[in-house]
Amino acid sequence: GELRDFSIADTAKVDRIFLVDKESRAVDLTRSENNQWLVNGQYNADKHSVNRLLETMKRMTIKNPVARSAQENILKRLATKSVKVEVYQGLSLEKVYYIGGVTQNQQGTYAMIEGSDKPFVIEMPGFRGYLSSRFHTNERTWRSPRIFAFNESDINEISVNVGRVSSQSFSVKVKGKNNYELYNNTHALAKQFDTIVVRRFVREFNRKFFSSYVPFVNKEMVDSVYQSPYLYRYNVSLNDGRQVSLSIHKIKDYVADELDEVSLLNGIINKTDWVNIQTHIFAPMFKELDDF
Repeated sequence: GELRDFSIADTAKVDRIFLVDKESRAVDLTRSENNQWLVNGQYNADKHSVNRLLETMKRMTIKNPVARSAQENILKRLATKSVKVEVYQGLSLEKVYYIGGVTQNQQGTYAMIEGSDKPFVIEMPGFRGYLSSRFHTNERTWRSPRIFAFNESDINEISVNVGRVSSQSFSVKVKGKNNYELYNNTHALAKQFDTIVVRRFVREFNRKFFSSYVPFVNKEMVDSVYQSPYLYRYNVSLNDGRQVSLSIHKIKDYVADELDEVSLLNGIINKTDWVNIQTHIFAPMFKELDDF
């Protein structure tokens, strides 16, 4: 039979969206307790992209059925080139459908609900263009460009390796609100430090984002940047068990020696993603043990 009910009325109850394409690329979007969406259980999701997806799921409607003469062809296309979308509410599977390609006039998108034998053309009123671009499986584009987006209460420990002088490396444990422990590079507890300066440092981890991914790179290239001399290395362990690390390096072709003359730096996130970051955004985090 035909199933026609594509839209999801109460998207506020949606807490997981699983997208998988025919090449088995998958993106698992999950909503955590504090209303933060995660990508594949590891990265903060880009809020705008998730909200746009939820809005699409709520507002998409059937534009028209697929003409009988074209049905077989469209079914074949959905079977070979589509994204399967699983929508969960309260962790129970609510709806499953397939989002295919765009119609010839570029005004609609082919789609079918699982268990149905009829595909439809769907649209979102007021939106020109095709909806398939919103149901994509590129993990990177779902991720928030924020590397560090943590409140003090999210953070368990921040450790910092200083490339120039490793004896200036340190770590900060967040014990509670305005309550910190500072350790030196041999993990000995610092007797005296300026709590206000430490607090300011910890709060820098709230809004730090990268500018762009470095394109056309492979694992060997990322490893070689990671293993090259670095300026600072940060590892943030969170109370929910996640860890985020960032290694900051000069960009090879820049001649300037002074950091304040260099506008962009290389960053390697979690040893896997090579990004460019803006010096002025991260400069307040360029601290050494003696700064406290």
